[in-house]
Amino acid sequence: MASGGAQPNQPLPSKEAGLFKQVLRYHESKQYKKAIKTADQILKKFAEHGETLAMKGLCLRNLAPDSEKEKKEEAYELVRKGVKCDLKSHVCWHVYGLLYRQDREYKEAIKCYLNALRIDKENIQILRDLALLQIQMRDLQGFVDTRHQLLTLKPSNRSHWITFAVAHHMNGNHELAVQVLDQFERTLDEVPASEAYEHSEMLLYAATVLADGGKPEEALEYVEKRKDKIKDRLGLAEMQAGLLLRVGRKAEAAASYRRLLATNPNNYKIHDGLRAAMELVPTSESGGVLTDEQRASLTSLYDELQSQFPGSSACRRIPLDFKVGDAFKAAADMYLRVGLTRGVPSLYVDVRPLLADPVKRDTVRQLVESYRDTLRSTGAYPPLTGATSDSVSPESPQTLVWVLLFLARFYDRQGQLEEALAHIDEAIAHTPTCIELYVAKAKILKHAGDLEGAAHMAETSRRMDLQDRFLNSVAVKALLAAGHCSAAERTAALFTRDGEQGAYSLYDMQHMWYEVAAGRAHTARGPQGAGPALKKFMAVVQHFADIHEDQFDFHSYCVRKGTLRSYVSMLGMMDRLYGHAFYSKAAGGAIRVYLQLHDCPPGSANGTDEEALLGGMTPEERKKYKLAKKKEEREERERREREKAAAQKGGKKGNAAATKREPDPDPDGAKLAATPDPLGEASKLVEMLVRHAGERLASHLLAAEVALRKGRLVVAVGAVRKAAQVAEGGAAHPDVHVLVLRLALAGGWLNGRMGTGWTG
Repeated sequence: MASGGAQPNQPLPSKEAGLFKQVLRYHESKQYKKAIKTADQILKKFAEHGETLAMKGLCLRNLAPDSEKEKKEEAYELVRKGVKCDLKSHVCWHVYGLLYRQDREYKEAIKCYLNALRIDKENIQILRDLALLQIQMRDLQGFVDTRHQLLTLKPSNRSHWITFAVAHHMNGNHELAVQVLDQFERTLDEVPASEAYEHSEMLLYAATVLADGGKPEEALEYVEKRKDKIKDRLGLAEMQAGLLLRVGRKAEAAASYRRLLATNPNNYKIHDGLRAAMELVPTSESGGVLTDEQRASLTSLYDELQSQFPGSSACRRIPLDFKVGDAFKAAADMYLRVGLTRGVPSLYVDVRPLLADPVKRDTVRQLVESYRDTLRSTGAYPPLTGATSDSVSPESPQTLVWVLLFLARFYDRQGQLEEALAHIDEAIAHTPTCIELYVAKAKILKHAGDLEGAAHMAETSRRMDLQDRFLNSVAVKALLAAGHCSAAERTAALFTRDGEQGAYSLYDMQHMWYEVAAGRAHTARGPQGAGPALKKFMAVVQHFADIHEDQFDFHSYCVRKGTLRSYVSMLGMMDRLYGHAFYSKAAGGAIRVYLQLHDCPPGSANGTDEEALLGGMTPEERKKYKLAKKKEEREERERREREKAAAQKGGKKGNAAATKREPDPDPDGAKLAATPDPLGEASKLVEMLVRHAGERLASHLLAAEVALRKGRLVVAVGAVRKAAQVAEGGAAHPDVHVLVLRLALAGGWLNGRMGTGWTG
């Protein structure tokens, strides 16, 4: 054959065919440089051999970092050339699909795999790759078809049976899923000991599928027949108890829940199940509240459980939810005394849900205030509620500190900030070494609007225990709230790995709370903080994209390990991923910054506009503004110098993570802030929020803001209507009301298109 490969579709000679097999082996072992060199040897003689071109492009892409667009494009050009040279090669199309899959272009990858399957319909590897992409993209019907084809081609493979059942389950065909698993079980003569756990999980999964399909009786019968083969005895007991409750066998369910309580009396889900089995929960007939008979039965039940499990905190805490009047006061009195005497810092958080009831709130306040008064005067608690004797034993002096802390947090919650500060100051004066007091005071000062004081107090608590990561986080949040972004980053970096730049480590560890708080702090700086704010907010958005991408590895891993119930639960979580609160906070923050960039483009805050801004200030305000600006510039210079020094230090030490990390091409988000179409970027995020977090008011408010700026009044009207539907108070909600007025001013539609009877 002439040099240049005049006949690219012809098979390679034996020598070059052997070299091509080496290319495949090198690729499988991730020796990409050797694979490229070997491919070049083939291409010297056969420059248009499609499969070799495609494999070289794939190896080149694996070597190219995501940031190097030129090498990525070169890899795509090689693969495209390979496909053109050999359109009938399933290898070329498969490689093309692998390239797209690596860059998360799943739809394009699926098209390539389908083209490969038209040429080689029974290629198991391509079918497996296609199935993974289909479940990743939630193409459920396609996933069922592909898994059926795999099972038909290789029915001896256990994973093909299981994944085919999972495919039917995900597609809503619960009966078919169980039938597939039953058929597979019948093919097994005996389950090997090494696969006993995986088989047990498969049986529990089959019962879960039946229950999900609305057949709890069949699910119960299924596990009863196979309970000897199920290794997870606790999981089996919990499933049986839940199924007995669903089918109405409440006496048996109650007995099962009681046995489970003996294993873990602090499991609140078991307590919920026991009360439901004993019909001691509110019903629609009773108006959603407990009847007197139910309260009496619950009291008797928990008196019994407290004597049976004296060490269980749940058995003492749960009665506070259903008891009322004097019974509640007596139970709360006992519960609060135990927690305060032991010095439980989380006691207030534990009882906080009770404070939603005004009567219980007043009772708790009166009890704890009485503790305070008697501990101050006598050093002991007052006599117990309902006690026949007045004798009380003296308490430790430290008990008064916890009482004062409880009251400070209580008053803070009620908005009585002066009383809260007085109590926390008294507690600090009593025991200045108690760290929890300083954390509580920082929160109170924050609620009082003294952000600088809150930051100082949080920093004080952090310095009292430099090894406590929680205290470090509290201090970082307080510093960010006060606008000290550089100081907050330095403080957060104290718990990152040595030799790495703090911001990079925080990004790698996906510290979303920090990035959201930092983004808000930068946003408060005005136009000059737009870039850093976008950098932080979009980092969180990227975290969610990475989390969504990470599920790809579990499609095969969970099946291989037999954790089918966890796998299906993970798929459901991924379907709800973008509805998470952190995503809403970050996306909402980024949208607001983009709106600011649209309203006030970069540069408009400088020059004459800044002079105009300064001209409207008093001399004292101008002085503060200039000092703050100089401080920000100085902190920014110091941050850059520290990052440079950290990078050099990491390089000298040979720190692998520091030396391999590529420099961030946009460390301050300047490129993000310089987008020519901020409304377009905001629209992308708004679309995700409305689709995945439509139950949140902020999603529709932001959608309306973007639509108003784009002049799309009809879309804005729809967003405002949806906002009114989810808002507390409907169209009377202040934010919704403001948008209605803005719509009226923008289009004059309030009495025209929207009608005089606007109700949202």
